[in-house]
Amino acid sequence: MNKVLEAREDRAKHIEQLMREHPNQSVVILKANVVGEDKNPVHMRFICAFFHDMMTRTFGRKIRTMGKVESLDGNYCYFVINETGKLVKLRTIDIEEHNKLGRLIDLDVYDKQSIGREELQCEMRKCLLCDNYAHICVRNHTHNKTDIHAKVESILHEFLVDYLTNITIKAIYSELELYPKAGLVSHRDPGCHTDMDYETFVQTTFAIRHDIEDYIKEGCNPTIDPLRLQSIGKRAERHMYDTTGGINTQKGLIFLLGVFLPALTKAILENKEEAYVEQEITKIAKTIVGDYYEALSEDSKHTNGDDVYLTYGIKGIRAQALDGLHMIFDIPTFAHYDDDITHHQYLIELMSRLDDTTIIHKNDLRTLRDVQNDMTRILHQGGYEANKDLFQTLSDDYKARCISPGGSADMLVIKIIYEDVKHLLRQL
Repeated sequence: MNKVLEAREDRAKHIEQLMREHPNQSVVILKANVVGEDKNPVHMRFICAFFHDMMTRTFGRKIRTMGKVESLDGNYCYFVINETGKLVKLRTIDIEEHNKLGRLIDLDVYDKQSIGREELQCEMRKCLLCDNYAHICVRNHTHNKTDIHAKVESILHEFLVDYLTNITIKAIYSELELYPKAGLVSHRDPGCHTDMDYETFVQTTFAIRHDIEDYIKEGCNPTIDPLRLQSIGKRAERHMYDTTGGINTQKGLIFLLGVFLPALTKAILENKEEAYVEQEITKIAKTIVGDYYEALSEDSKHTNGDDVYLTYGIKGIRAQALDGLHMIFDIPTFAHYDDDITHHQYLIELMSRLDDTTIIHKNDLRTLRDVQNDMTRILHQGGYEANKDLFQTLSDDYKARCISPGGSADMLVIKIIYEDVKHLLRQL
C-alpha cells in the first residue's frame, strides 16, 4: 500500500511540474477509475487508449504535449492544452457523460489548481450501482467490490459489443461506397453483377447485424467456442439468404467476421498485441475448417470454392483464416486524409496478393494472375492516388469481362475494421 501512496504522490508532483513548465495552459490527467487494490487490471487497460484517441480528436492542435506514465496507482495519460481550464473541463465532462465507458474514467483538469464539476455548477457524478452520488457511496462503503466489479465488466462488454458492431457496419458500408471498384457492386452501379446491387447489400447487412453482435459477445467470454461461432455463422447465412431470396452476397464476409471479431475482442480485453489476434484467428479457423479439404471430393462438393479447390488446389478465404489472416496485418498502414484513397490503396494491395477464388470461379486462374499483375503495376507506379485514371480504365474493363474480386472486397472490410481499432491493442 505504501508503494501505491508513493505513486499517488509522484503523480501529484508530476502535475505540479507540468503546470510550472506550461503556465497559462491547462493540464488534463486521464486515468481509469478502478476499485480495488489492482489499479491496472488487464481487462481495463484499453480504456486509456480509447479515451486518449478521443482526447486527441477533441482538442487536436490545441494539445501542446502529451504522454503516458506507468504507475502502481493506475497508469495515466497527460495532456497540456492551450485553452482555459474551465473550457477544457466542460469539454471533458461532455466526454465523460456521453460515452458508455465515461463512468469508468477520470479526466481531471488543472489550471493553476484543480477544477471540479461544482465550480462549473455541473452535477456530481452518479454511482455505478444506484442513483446516489458516487462520492457518498464511496465514503459510506455502500456497495461491495464484487458487485462493483461485475457492473464494470458488464459496462465493458456492452461497450465493446456496441462499438465493434458499429465499426463493422461502418466498414461494410465504406467498402460498398468505393468507386470505381473493378466489377464489384458499389453505390454507383452493380458492377458486373445482374443478381445483386447496392440495395441488396444494405438489406443483408441489416439482416446480419445481430449475428455480428453475437460474434463479438463470444469474444467477451473467457474462452472462445469455435463451434458456437460456426453456429452463429450458419444462422447469419440463413438470414442473408432469406433476405435475398437465395442470393449469396456476403457468405465469405460472414465467415471472415466469425473468425476475426471474436479474436479481436478477446485481444482487446486481455491487453494483447497484434500477433495474439493472428494466433487466435488460426486457432478458431483450425477447429471450424477441420479436415474439410481432406474429405472433399467431387461427390461432396457444394460451393464454388469447392470447385476451385478440386481444380486448382487453392483454398481461398479459408486458407487465409488458417494463416491467421496474416495478409491483413502484413499490408502496411496507409495514412491519408481521404478515406477513399486509403481504402482504394488497401483494395489494390489485396487484389495484388490474394488468390481470389471469386475471380477464378467466374473466369479462370490466368485471369486472376493478370489481375494481380495489373494491381502490382499500379503499386509500383505510385499507388492509387497516382493512377486513378488507370484504375478506372481497368475497372471498366473488368466490369465488361465480368471480373469481380469478391474475396478482396471481403478482406478489405476486415482491414478497415482493424485499422480503426488497432490502437486499443497492446502496443509493443
